[in-house]
Amino acid sequence: MGPLDGVKVVELSTWAVVPCACEVLGDWGADVIKIEHPEGGDPTRGWTGPGWLPSSAPVGVGWLADNRSKRSIALDLSKEEGRQVAYKLVEQADVFASNLQEPSLQRVKMDYETLKQVNEKIIFAHLTGYGRRGPGCDKPGFDYSAFWASSGIMSLVGERGGAPAFQRPAMGDHMTTGYLTAGILAALRVRDRLGIGQRVDIALMGTGFWIDSWQTQATLLTGEDAQQVSQKEMPNPMFNVYRAKDGRWFMFAMLFPDRFWPTFCAALKLEHLREDPRFATTEKRSENRRELISIIDEVIATKTSAEWVPIFDEHDLVWAYVHTIKTALDDPQTEANRFVVETEHAELGRMKMVNSPVSFSETPSEPAVVPPPLLGQHTEEVLSAIGYDWDEITRLKDGGVIL
Repeated sequence: MGPLDGVKVVELSTWAVVPCACEVLGDWGADVIKIEHPEGGDPTRGWTGPGWLPSSAPVGVGWLADNRSKRSIALDLSKEEGRQVAYKLVEQADVFASNLQEPSLQRVKMDYETLKQVNEKIIFAHLTGYGRRGPGCDKPGFDYSAFWASSGIMSLVGERGGAPAFQRPAMGDHMTTGYLTAGILAALRVRDRLGIGQRVDIALMGTGFWIDSWQTQATLLTGEDAQQVSQKEMPNPMFNVYRAKDGRWFMFAMLFPDRFWPTFCAALKLEHLREDPRFATTEKRSENRRELISIIDEVIATKTSAEWVPIFDEHDLVWAYVHTIKTALDDPQTEANRFVVETEHAELGRMKMVNSPVSFSETPSEPAVVPPPLLGQHTEEVLSAIGYDWDEITRLKDGGVIL
């Protein structure tokens, strides 16, 4: 019994943002039915990325990451009988969620104007790349193009003077997921209070502006563009990354430099620099940052990460490993907080998955994890539950409407 027990969601989407939002709703107890095309389904089922993700995975890792806690129905919406099945699902649903472009939704008659005639209280959640208005409203938009590149974030990542740095797949998508999920829940709250359904719209580009709003706000105020930063020129040398003797990187995040400067000097045995006029104040450390960062680089490189950790902790420094994914998974915090959970997959057997990040004290948000479904795995089950008999199901299957 999760906090969304009793909520019914119909998902018509591919790739990451909407599937991930619906996965979170499913993790929290909602009954999520994912509509997929009978020929191949969601393309992430077999997508391993252009060199970014392990090609050895027998199932697309994006599919595994974003599609648990759902049931799959394989349904051809280009056929009238397929649309009638979908309408019966929407009649009983609380939420319809999609990232198909508006012309595509209109073509298969699954747009908001149509569906609100089917269910006037439906919450219609829709993702676009660039928003519903303007010359780019129907332009295809992915994480890399609409979120990272178009919002300006990509121009800030990487060393100053270098090419914009590539991010890893779906990071912007998953950040957008949180706001879409919140929008859906707010709309459900409004429906509970006022008895009305509505559209909930979100755009990758707009979420990018929001995620980077500190930088964006500065540009709005000053008219000056934000710039890439360099490890060698961080204004606060105690807010920077340094590499230990064994090659592991540390991130220091001491945002109150005057407070931490004495203990930082003590930890690194740089007491002789504490009152040095070049570094004695925040302003001076910033002014002479290249020289100070060079000194810190050399000191950190004299010990291994294992040697530094007890020293940092003894002096109450604010630090973290710059983990690799593998070392982050091995961090004891990961197991202690169930950041990763286990499930049983029909093809892969016992496997681990990243948990959704929110938990609830009184309404468990961690039920038995339901793995991502096989294509059309629940088609007969779902159709039977909404009133189709076996003769009708067989006829739909023979006609290619369902898988």
